[in-house]
Amino acid sequence: MIQPACPLGFYAALLPVAALVVCGAPALSQQGPVVAPGHEQLAPVPGAPTAQVGVAVRRLGGQPLDHDFPALQGRELRLRALTIAPGGSITLHRHDQRPGVAYILEGQMTEWRGPGFTPRVIGPGEAVFEATGVSHWWRNQGTTPARALVVDIVPVSAP
Repeated sequence: MIQPACPLGFYAALLPVAALVVCGAPALSQQGPVVAPGHEQLAPVPGAPTAQVGVAVRRLGGQPLDHDFPALQGRELRLRALTIAPGGSITLHRHDQRPGVAYILEGQMTEWRGPGFTPRVIGPGEAVFEATGVSHWWRNQGTTPARALVVDIVPVSAP
């Protein structure tokens, strides 16, 4: 039987550990890196936010992948915690060789994903997979903060 190069079970095993780290972490600052790097930003479309607002990003760690996957030299599996305030938004962006998964811990987020940009509400315990080529934006339309874990593959130098 052929095993996939990066089994989904690896990500599933990582999320509970990350949840323990996040639940015990101090409050997140509103300052910090943006969710999507500048080169992934897209021209505005009607209704899409043009700036990241009300989002706190905290890097929890990263694991270089070159030891296990030589073809991924210079890349790492990065884990971040996001807290999105009510009314907060993550600007429209397109994933460019930055596959990832966002797992909602609490609260609700609405995602608009291209090409049709139809809104979809994601709640606690749900995950959204973001492959290369995915264009989307997020907004917390609820009345409470939303918290998410985001795991993605990025260059080792990414914040």
